[in-house]
Amino acid sequence: MSERVRDFALLIGHVWRCGTCRDALLERPETVLVGYKLTEEQREAVLKLTEDSFQTTMKLVEQTGIGDRELNEAIDHPRARLRHLNGLKAENWITGSR
Repeated sequence: MSERVRDFALLIGHVWRCGTCRDALLERPETVLVGYKLTEEQREAVLKLTEDSFQTTMKLVEQTGIGDRELNEAIDHPRARLRHLNGLKAENWITGSR
């Protein structure tokens, strides 16, 4: 990765991978987004997402405005793979420990 992946892309990359966090984001986005530094445009894009938005990465690119390359980098980024939206590491998410 030559350039820094934006936090918005990491958020979307994680919910592409993690159904639990995706469900939380779709059910209660305003609560889940607390603490994330998003522009108004990014916040509006998240609020418009539906389960259908996650059918393909191309659809997600179209609906979020994230470039295809950046989205793919975000999906594979260690932070997107290992941290849930609440900040817990993936292995702790399952056990509920911190």
